[in-house]
Amino acid sequence: MTNAVWKLGVDVGGTFTDAVLYNEETGEIYRAKVPSTPQDQSVGVLDAVEVIKSQVPNGQDLDIAVLNHGTTVATNAILEGKGAHVALLVTEGYKDILQVRRSQVPGGLAGWIVWPKPTPLAPLELTIEVPGRIATDGTEVRPLDGVLLRERLAPLKASLPESITVSLINSFANPAHERAVADILHDELPGVPLSLSSDILPEIMEYERTVTTVANAYVKPTLEKYLGSLQERLGRTELRVLRSDGGLASVAVAKEHCASLLYSGPAGGVTGVVSQVAGKTMFKNLLTFDMGGTSTDVCLIESGIPQLRRESTVGDLTIRAPSIDVRTVGAGGGSLAAVASITGALRVGPDSAGASPGPACYCKGGTRPTVTDAFATLGYLPQTLAGGLKIDYDVARTAVQTHVAEPMGMSVEEAAEGILRIAIEKMYGSLRSVSVEKGKDPRSFHLVAFGGAGALVACELARLCQTAQPTIVPPSPGVLCAFGDASTALRHEVSVTVLRKLADLSVESIFKLCGELRDKAALVLEEQGVVAALQKQFWEADCRFKGQATNLPVSFTLQDIVTDGTSVLEQRFKDAHTTLFTYALDLDVEVVNLRAVVEEKVKEVVTPSLQTGNGTPSESTTHNGKTHTDVPIYDRALLRVGNRLQGPCIITEDDSNTLVTPFHYAEIDAAGNILIYSETSTALDYFPLLAAGRGKNAGKMVCGQFGSFINGFLASWDETIEEGDVFLTNDPYSVSNSISHLNDFLVINPVHYQGELIGWTANLGHFTDLGSAVPGSMPNCAQTIFEDGIQIPLCKLYSAGNPNKAVFKIVERNSRKPDFAKSDLHALVAATKIGSRRIIEMCDRFGADNYCAALDELLERNKTAIRKLIKTTVPYEPIFFEDYIDDDGFGLGPWRIACKMTKIPDPDEGEIVMFDFDGTDPQSDRSINFALSHEMLKMFIVIYLLTVFDPQTVYNDGGFDLIKINIPLGTILNPIRPAALSCRTHLLARLFDVIGALIGQRQPEFLSAAGFSDSPHFFYSGWTRTGEWFQLYQIGFGGIPARPHGDGPDGHSLWPSMRSVPNEFLESYLPLRVDRYETIPDSGGPGFYRGGNAMRIDYTFLEPGLISIHDDRSVASTVHWFTKPWGVHGGGTGARSSKILVKYSKDVKNPPHVLVASKEDDIPVQPGDVLIWKTWGGGGWGSPLERDPWLVAKEVRQGLVRGAARYGVVLTSSGSVDGPATKVLRTEMAPTQAKVQEESLFNRGGSLDELAVKCLDETGFPSPSPPSTRILRGPVAQLPHILELHERRAQEDAKLFGPALLHG
Repeated sequence: MTNAVWKLGVDVGGTFTDAVLYNEETGEIYRAKVPSTPQDQSVGVLDAVEVIKSQVPNGQDLDIAVLNHGTTVATNAILEGKGAHVALLVTEGYKDILQVRRSQVPGGLAGWIVWPKPTPLAPLELTIEVPGRIATDGTEVRPLDGVLLRERLAPLKASLPESITVSLINSFANPAHERAVADILHDELPGVPLSLSSDILPEIMEYERTVTTVANAYVKPTLEKYLGSLQERLGRTELRVLRSDGGLASVAVAKEHCASLLYSGPAGGVTGVVSQVAGKTMFKNLLTFDMGGTSTDVCLIESGIPQLRRESTVGDLTIRAPSIDVRTVGAGGGSLAAVASITGALRVGPDSAGASPGPACYCKGGTRPTVTDAFATLGYLPQTLAGGLKIDYDVARTAVQTHVAEPMGMSVEEAAEGILRIAIEKMYGSLRSVSVEKGKDPRSFHLVAFGGAGALVACELARLCQTAQPTIVPPSPGVLCAFGDASTALRHEVSVTVLRKLADLSVESIFKLCGELRDKAALVLEEQGVVAALQKQFWEADCRFKGQATNLPVSFTLQDIVTDGTSVLEQRFKDAHTTLFTYALDLDVEVVNLRAVVEEKVKEVVTPSLQTGNGTPSESTTHNGKTHTDVPIYDRALLRVGNRLQGPCIITEDDSNTLVTPFHYAEIDAAGNILIYSETSTALDYFPLLAAGRGKNAGKMVCGQFGSFINGFLASWDETIEEGDVFLTNDPYSVSNSISHLNDFLVINPVHYQGELIGWTANLGHFTDLGSAVPGSMPNCAQTIFEDGIQIPLCKLYSAGNPNKAVFKIVERNSRKPDFAKSDLHALVAATKIGSRRIIEMCDRFGADNYCAALDELLERNKTAIRKLIKTTVPYEPIFFEDYIDDDGFGLGPWRIACKMTKIPDPDEGEIVMFDFDGTDPQSDRSINFALSHEMLKMFIVIYLLTVFDPQTVYNDGGFDLIKINIPLGTILNPIRPAALSCRTHLLARLFDVIGALIGQRQPEFLSAAGFSDSPHFFYSGWTRTGEWFQLYQIGFGGIPARPHGDGPDGHSLWPSMRSVPNEFLESYLPLRVDRYETIPDSGGPGFYRGGNAMRIDYTFLEPGLISIHDDRSVASTVHWFTKPWGVHGGGTGARSSKILVKYSKDVKNPPHVLVASKEDDIPVQPGDVLIWKTWGGGGWGSPLERDPWLVAKEVRQGLVRGAARYGVVLTSSGSVDGPATKVLRTEMAPTQAKVQEESLFNRGGSLDELAVKCLDETGFPSPSPPSTRILRGPVAQLPHILELHERRAQEDAKLFGPALLHG
């Protein structure tokens, strides 16, 4: 380290590059703001250096010791797709790890319809499978085959990647194979930069470790080139780079740990607040608020320490790298305001005017109103901004008048205030996300506003949040990020996965691990010139309740362990869990990861002394030639300690403006901060949740996903509803099908305010086990609900605030996983109680009448939107569609879902749409029945309409009065008790196909194909050798259907709340290995847009046990069996699923292959047996003969497609497109393809009778018997309309299939 005292911080933004030169002994500060140079950020950095030097006497001779740099080079490389050409080496069977991700589609229900499929950072054609396998305990399952690996590296030698990643399964437990692979790569591809996952992130979770390491490799060459070039041009000035966690790294370390730089930019502002405010004032608990041109960043600082998170997100990419917990919302000065045509509601953001053309008032070509134009319209801005930019108030008013005021029928001032209110509410929501939603009370924190526009809304935001007084605006808020860069310290961390119960860890073992980690991290700082005496260290343990998914970091020192032992970690974890979730459990706590963090000790920030004033500031009544007589404008440079400024007033400076609103006043402290105090009291604000409680909309859902449960509850409950009550049930038949099988536990919480029922909160959760003969409580063999599991009728779980302990015990005692049941039930209750508190606080803020009126307005807006969509998208002529469930697992099928959609006049509503399920098959004697709530179905319809036609509109129950439902009693969608319901998941997902097909027949440009359209489940359970019960419940994912705008994602979930469990977790907790987890080529239906490919999962069992597996559209043998995911517009069908149990326990060399039917329970397995589960592909969209041949060739190279001929494409021996041959083949295939498109909008791959005829010849298995061949028994057989339907179906089936196929 140098002893020179000048430090320079440079922060690169999208529009400006900010620089702050800081003398760490005297506190002298010089500032500069220059245009950014996106084509080469270093140009802007060097320009800023020169401008800074020009301000300093003899500046060209200035010896600047260090330049601390916040850069977006790494971020931009990912966002713009301009990183390195990366090769990826993975364990054999995991080639699609980046393609599949964690299978989660972001967004709400039906989000898959509009979600753009992301492109992996490492292309599949450069992904190499490494032969060899490490187990979760670090032992070697299969040795690394170096000879075979060298052969497989041939494609990389030909393509010469710019960077290589190695990420092998369980390398966190043993990196030996990764090290050996690295040695081979150094031999075969010398000089290519290499990143090992065991170096970059030696923690459990294979996808997160892989994507983080790939991201590191992706930006590595770009960052190396940029930092190397900049350091060379800086000469003797040492270049350091700001990490995402607010620390610094030398150029050498930054080049190796590039992934830690992705949040480099936003971290600077937070570190600036820590230095300037937390470090120089008495205020240590802070909420930072950085408002820029396009977005706003917020963060929480507690006791002077910013909150960190273990993930960083850039675009669609989320990696495991520590970052300051900065949350971003798309509302800034340039955010555009508009009135939505479908609802008539005012919207602000996320679209932005950007730097060009910018807000209308800048007069650079912009005409649409922005938040800045609203500021100008209301007189919150001076006539001239930083850099001499002139504000045209008339242009601002015209933009607001034309685009907002006139469409909404209000004055221009009301419209401008409305724009600001919505923008501020968005910002307020983001502040809540880092405070209230983390269990932190904003009243204990001070708001710190900075950025170009943050101080303009500081007073209003502080009022909303009711943060502690004063609100703080630090000096030079527009360049605070650069000051943070200049004043922070070097930092490094090292981690390891432990995955042990705390009770099993001795103090000695923790000391040993902590010491090893500290030494590794300290060595990195020593290599950057920081001797041990100038280092400080602390430790973190990622803890959780055993077997659960949520980790919480717990900070500690070695002295804490000496004093209190491991109990200090347990107590701190439980305290953190209670703060975040409102409860803790009496369960074992385990340590997942342990890490050491080492930081450089830095000098305290020195602030130049500010002169003391006499209490009356020098008022600048003339600003840039214009006199302001109403609102005074003060020059911040003239303010002195002790000055008091009464609002309303504006404080202006080169890089920002501060608005002190009426009933506020500002003072200047010794550090130069503006401290703003309110002269009035305010009330705390929270966001409303779930359902209205009174008036015409009582019980309607305002915020949620599956429709309101409240009306079903109210129709069933005839006893008292008191304040403090909490209701529970898992019985669909007791709440009018508001839930649909016993695994779904419903908790309902009435919300009272001042003695009146004002609203409802509710939460639904799927429980892993609740009895029944089959582990997992989803028995396909059940014939009544009594075999499904325990039934809890609608009851009070809490009565007037007092828990019904007997009910809690019943739930625990009837589960094979009592710890899971206990924790899940507490979590459901906690969520509803938090929601209840927020509703009450909203009523405190606005009053109960205004709160209820706001809910009514939100519901009415949704109704307006749905009414318009019904008018424009649904025709008057009836539209019919039917789809099928293959079978019930016992030879009966296919089961028909029939629906007719009709728009009809209505005297009250004008037009409504009817969905009539007459013709749907009578209920099953098995458990595939789906007790479908009308409210849930209406919500599915609303979500589909809004997702397709206007995804920004918030969905709720408002439009339900415009939708009528008829589901005949006694059918598989409306069964009579005691019909079994446990396997209703097949019908649940298939309904989305039906809804989409009905609406899409008249709006074909919005029609998607069919996907795997199921929620299949797999169970594996038994006893370990140590006498411990194990139980796996896993949901399978498959091919998302092709959409009108692109291919369907491969191996993803249709449900937004679901994502795959890391296989390394499964292997750590259960006696199994997942040896293959990859997509299946050609399983997605061909088309102009390809359907998503299915998944292949190979489970190797290590203990005796039982498995149960249920899915649909299945293969009865190695050849396809029955119905397929259909394509549209000429697209091909997706592949069906299959399950094969390979009995290695019987014969290792020639194991029997046992075919598993679509739905089977309690299949015994032995150690060594392997289940090969292949899920379904999605249907294709459009003619495959119109797909780009180049793209087909690429996907052949990637292994996503094998049969190029399915697309009419011919490839050469080298894999390139043979143009002439392709033209000939497509011409030959055109007549057949035309016939497919002419026959139907939907391509099912054949009619039911055709499929049935082929079934026996192709597979040796007969097709399932139609349900009409059975004899109806029980209550359903007493319904005349069901008997008539059953007879009608029998006649239809006889005509369709003929006597030869009607077996049973």
